[in-house]
Amino acid sequence: MIMKMYEKYDGWVKFTKIHYNTNTWIMLSIFSTILVVFGTIIFNVFVLDEINLLPVAFGSATLVLTLGYPYMKKESIIDNIENNFSDALKQMADTLKAGDTYESALREVKDADYGRLSEEIGVALRRLEEGENIETALKGFSDSIDSRLVKRTMIILLDSIKTGSGLAALLEDIAEDVRDTHRLKEDRKANTTMQFLFMIAAGGFIAPLIFGEVTAIMGLFSKIVTATMADVTDTTSGFILLLVQAYLLIEVIGSGIMMSIIREGNFNKSIIYIPVLLVIAYVSYYASSIVIGLMLTGAF
Repeated sequence: MIMKMYEKYDGWVKFTKIHYNTNTWIMLSIFSTILVVFGTIIFNVFVLDEINLLPVAFGSATLVLTLGYPYMKKESIIDNIENNFSDALKQMADTLKAGDTYESALREVKDADYGRLSEEIGVALRRLEEGENIETALKGFSDSIDSRLVKRTMIILLDSIKTGSGLAALLEDIAEDVRDTHRLKEDRKANTTMQFLFMIAAGGFIAPLIFGEVTAIMGLFSKIVTATMADVTDTTSGFILLLVQAYLLIEVIGSGIMMSIIREGNFNKSIIYIPVLLVIAYVSYYASSIVIGLMLTGAF
């Protein structure tokens, strides 16, 4: 299981063309996480003077963001490929209608400005020039891109080539289907914008601000109790503070997962939303706690 996960992660690193190998990137991610954890611990000791979950929150966010960067970049590249895929298929159909060969159609796409898609088509074209047949070249193209849309399209194309049916008309039909699929995806994002923004506001700002106000009030209460009760109050306040921050951590994770499901239809993108929302939430929490605490201290 671990080896399969490592091989999959290694594939992400290679696909995104990061300037580090997989082992080096993992070590850099762990090292940066350790630096952030020690930095937040020092901040707690010399600035906040309290025990809290900041090292856990910021350390987790750093680890997820750094380790998840290859996945995020891979998803961005695939989104770009899928956005250009329908236009590329339409261009291939036009080239075939003009009487040119498969190789000429692929070369037209390679020379066009389709970003990473043109690069991957160039790899398939190079395989053709080295003697491979069209089926093997297109199969290698689909295997190199972790996209369900691309893989399904290539399966249809390969079946069409084997049966000898009209490929130009089929490419046009697939291009229209791909364009409709992309349009539905964009419509989904547009229709869920308000829900998405609400989750950001609730999980990243409103709830942390409320918890920060509660923490400030508890801190003021701890200062005005009698000396005989101070130790007990400090202990209780510290325990409740950890519970509040733990609840905030759970709330952010839940919000990030729901944001991903609402926006993307799956929870894969939560790897992006949770760390960012976690940092925003804890910054809002401490900003609210400090500001309300200063206001209450001034009032008394």
